[in-house]
Amino acid sequence: MEERKNTGRIYLQNVDNANEHGSFLPEVAPIRQSNLCAEIDLPTKPLTDLNDPDGEISLCTLSAINWGNVKTPQDFEKACTLAVRGLDALLSYQGYPILAAQLSTEKRRPIGVGIINFAYWLAKHDLNYQDIDTNGLELIDEYAEAWSYYLIKASADLAVEHGCIPGINETKYGQGITPNQTYKKDLDELIKHKERMDWKGLRKQLKDTGIRNSTLMALMPAETSAQIANATNGIEPPRSLISVKQSKHGVLKQVVPEFKRLKNKYDLLWDQRSPEGYIKIMSVLQKYIDQGVSVNTSYNPAFYEDEKIPLSTMIQHLLMFYKYGGKQLYYFNTHDGQGELDVSKMVSEMEETPLNGAEIDYDEDCESCVI
Repeated sequence: MEERKNTGRIYLQNVDNANEHGSFLPEVAPIRQSNLCAEIDLPTKPLTDLNDPDGEISLCTLSAINWGNVKTPQDFEKACTLAVRGLDALLSYQGYPILAAQLSTEKRRPIGVGIINFAYWLAKHDLNYQDIDTNGLELIDEYAEAWSYYLIKASADLAVEHGCIPGINETKYGQGITPNQTYKKDLDELIKHKERMDWKGLRKQLKDTGIRNSTLMALMPAETSAQIANATNGIEPPRSLISVKQSKHGVLKQVVPEFKRLKNKYDLLWDQRSPEGYIKIMSVLQKYIDQGVSVNTSYNPAFYEDEKIPLSTMIQHLLMFYKYGGKQLYYFNTHDGQGELDVSKMVSEMEETPLNGAEIDYDEDCESCVI
């Protein structure tokens, strides 16, 4: 824990949670590791040589759905169907430079659909990360359940059309078991288990005709793709209402969605006294995810005595994460106050002359794609 705090780069995996609450049967296809960004949980096998047909290099082809454009849980159906069909087609289209990667992908056809603009979704529903209550967790649970259901249903329907995966017998899906059955039951302390969708019918379909993809969800960091969509970063709280990123191509200024209307609703990262609320939200999302969530823990020393984060506090959060079913932890972020922008001044300037006089479109009824 000291090393994680001091370097920020000791990434953790609760491998038992990853196996017990994953889509694979651990006795035949165990999860041994995750990827660097800590959201992928797929079986791997070592290679004896470059063309070893028994080795397994796991790849996961990813996309994300913009929750900010979703108004009701039923809105997920079209977006999830398009995401699954698009990614599955890509698996057949793309080339594979290593045999172990090709054979593994063909056997399991893993994909991972994530989330972007989650902070915007929270702000729209008058929710925040640190003071999340039971009602807020229930709303997240309702939307996450529909998102998960429609992803699994899309893959099950695709299996009827094109056949199920060759590795179906190594998955829990093949036995009609869905992620909301294998989650860590300690989570029921935070929110009671509900099934609002037709899970009974879907589980029967999975048993009868199988599934096209061994995995369907993974919450990746999504930093670059979120910028392109002018969305908040994955499932993370924004560090500022206005972010400025410099590169060799110039300066990119990005403003959180619906800045004027919601600027007082956004829960900024360094305003949070503790990551506990964030951990609880990630645990509710994890309930419906067959792979993992790239979870960061972030601390602002200003909220602690002598600006020192107690080791006992960090361990408490680590154990909370494990208790509620967390699989992987990515970055350990500590606010040092270095290189901070004068955000209050920028916000004031935005209110007076948005984007140097340009009009900002605050229309939340935009019909742009939600994938």
